[in-house]
Amino acid sequence: MSSAVKKYTVLSTYPGHRSSANVGDHLISVALEKLVRREQGNVEFLSIFREDPLDDYIDEINRTAAILLPAFPIRDGIPLYPGCYRLTDNLDRIKVPMVPVGANWNVYPGDAYSRKTTQYSQETTRFLHRVASGISQFSCREYLLMDVLRKHGIENTVMTGDPSWYDPDFFGTPIHRPSHIDTLVFSPPLSAFYGDLAVQCLDLLKDMFPDATRYCAFHLTDPAASPFDDKSMTNDASMRPDVARKNAMIRAYAAEAGYEVLEMAGDSKKLDFYRDCDLHVGFECHAHLSFIRQRRPSVLISEDARGVGFNYTLGVGGFDGFVRLEDTEVRPPKEGGTSGYCVSQEEWDVAPAKDDLAQELRSFLEEELQSGFRRYIGLTDRIDETYEKVMAPFLRSLP
Repeated sequence: MSSAVKKYTVLSTYPGHRSSANVGDHLISVALEKLVRREQGNVEFLSIFREDPLDDYIDEINRTAAILLPAFPIRDGIPLYPGCYRLTDNLDRIKVPMVPVGANWNVYPGDAYSRKTTQYSQETTRFLHRVASGISQFSCREYLLMDVLRKHGIENTVMTGDPSWYDPDFFGTPIHRPSHIDTLVFSPPLSAFYGDLAVQCLDLLKDMFPDATRYCAFHLTDPAASPFDDKSMTNDASMRPDVARKNAMIRAYAAEAGYEVLEMAGDSKKLDFYRDCDLHVGFECHAHLSFIRQRRPSVLISEDARGVGFNYTLGVGGFDGFVRLEDTEVRPPKEGGTSGYCVSQEEWDVAPAKDDLAQELRSFLEEELQSGFRRYIGLTDRIDETYEKVMAPFLRSLP
């Protein structure tokens, strides 16, 4: 007689077809489920959006092996619990371990000074310790978060990478090294303060690649553009009116500049389109990772700690979109919710957009085109080895 099928609860960062319907969040959940099944065989999942209360599901959750927390976004504009994760009023009702998978930290601008000065509230620190004490390994998706967590007394961290780094269909495949760019994708920034920098990037790419087919890909939707019936807010800044105005400006400017605008929010299958493109340049972390996982070169412009961490950890194709002007700690504003990008004038005054970014990008891209993207040699080998040596054993060790 066969044994019962193992089942996990997944508290997803993807809200479904509501709010921003961030396709990157959908990719994380889909990738995680695929990888868990790869390492553990036949597994079922109970998937719930992280901001939805769990009271009606508690008995079912407690019959699963554990609660998986993909992306586990740590930010202190609102408490991690119950702001980011609603869970239930009495955490003692949860009888199974809560397991972060590829945790990240999310603050603006997310540089070395941010890491030095970040101090989480007692509420968030208490919740982090509750989670960490119930598991053997606290999975992080980049190295810099491990430093931040150690500062808060959490030592059992391991750098597994993000589930979206890994597509087994591409394991062992070298990265595409184009000598000519026929098709490129630009992904816009999330922050409403970065609209002018987006325009500079659109102009740069048009100037450098006038004959290429150029796309401007939005991974999130907004209140003005959403095709979904449910436009309810979630605890992030993506549905703010200023973000919608920034998006509308970029859509119009990109179309006028000869870009085809792509609305990618929703199903992560849309991201398969990238495997036929030569290059990505932009601000969206999971556009960058969608290219890398499908073995296509990409340049990521960081606009908060998430991009900074990925760029440091992956080690190639990364640029800061900001420059810090003041060594001043800026507490994450509550209006940013769970979003870490710049949402306030105070943050912008401390770290505005970098004036000479376009020239940095031009120099880098010219060098890579001349060398056949030589800097990217070895990147996919490191990703494959990180999966084999770290992520796969971690997934096999899940409760």
